Amino acid sequence: MNRKTYVTAQIFLFLGIMLVFCTSCYKMETPASTDEVSNSNNSNELLTLPEIYVNDVGANGADALNDTWAFQKAIDSMAGLGGGVVRVRTGNYYIDADTAIRMKDNVFLYMYDTTRKLIVRPTSSTRNHAILAEFVSGVSIFGGQIVGDRDQHTGTTGEWGMGIAIYGSTNVKVNRTYISNCWGDGVVVGARKQNGGTVVSRDVIIKRVTSTNNRRQALTIGGVNGLEVDSCLLTFTNGTPPQDGIDIEPDSDTAQNVYITNCEISNNVGNGIEMNAKLSTSAKIRNIFVHNNYVHHNAYGAYILHVQNSIINNNRFAFNIVRNRIYAVDTANCVFVPNTLN
Repeated sequence: MNRKTYVTAQIFLFLGIMLVFCTSCYKMETPASTDEVSNSNNSNELLTLPEIYVNDVGANGADALNDTWAFQKAIDSMAGLGGGVVRVRTGNYYIDADTAIRMKDNVFLYMYDTTRKLIVRPTSSTRNHAILAEFVSGVSIFGGQIVGDRDQHTGTTGEWGMGIAIYGSTNVKVNRTYISNCWGDGVVVGARKQNGGTVVSRDVIIKRVTSTNNRRQALTIGGVNGLEVDSCLLTFTNGTPPQDGIDIEPDSDTAQNVYITNCEISNNVGNGIEMNAKLSTSAKIRNIFVHNNYVHHNAYGAYILHVQNSIINNNRFAFNIVRNRIYAVDTANCVFVPNTLN
């Protein structure tokens, strides 16, 4: 090879390496898949949305000051533009759960990974939320870590300190968020009263979420029509009853069209999966589909009361202490086989 050919080859090799490097950098700064960040399948749509970093409006991530206002300012600014992406740089952000980070329509809170940590400031209140999605639509929460105040809580009563709460909302997605140590539930999806009526949540997706070491529930499901719980880790609930992995227990509404798949539900003091439409209420539970989950080391593997038109099959139940088999009373048009025991 002559010198000219050798130099030309080296130039092309260098340019190829730089192209791969720049492409990798671009992917690091841009969500790899908008399906994981939003409910839109159009990747170009997300790339053209306005965006803001919470750090550019006052959130520090390197001190113990209250950053709730900065998150809210960033979310409100994107909502004012009709929607957008709120991004978070690596750091620890302290959140006032009595105020809550309140999601707005068509806003994507993108926290990348667990190096972005939301830490709930100690409170004595019985009802609070780190992130609240109430009467909103088109919301996504991606990544991040939420740490509740169960070990620093200054009150002694109540059981409603929530990590992420979704009430009366539509088209909401939570993906790859790690939630722990909440005074109440890691995640709750349910209904809210509004203008004399009840608004149930619709078309919600909870995917690849970890909810662990919370006091009351890893996941509570109330009034909802359309919910997917996929590939989640729901573990080590302890502190105040029911202490379940998943508790489907609407107060007076209907929980329906719920799909629970590919989850590990384990080591909860209460039941792995509980469904209970209490006869003392007007609540209904129907069209619940539980497939391909690993449910182990709970009290009951599955505890089912007053449920209609539901299927629990192709799951593995192992080492559940009180009853490994499905316990079911007052069910109609339900299928509970086949499942693997131990």
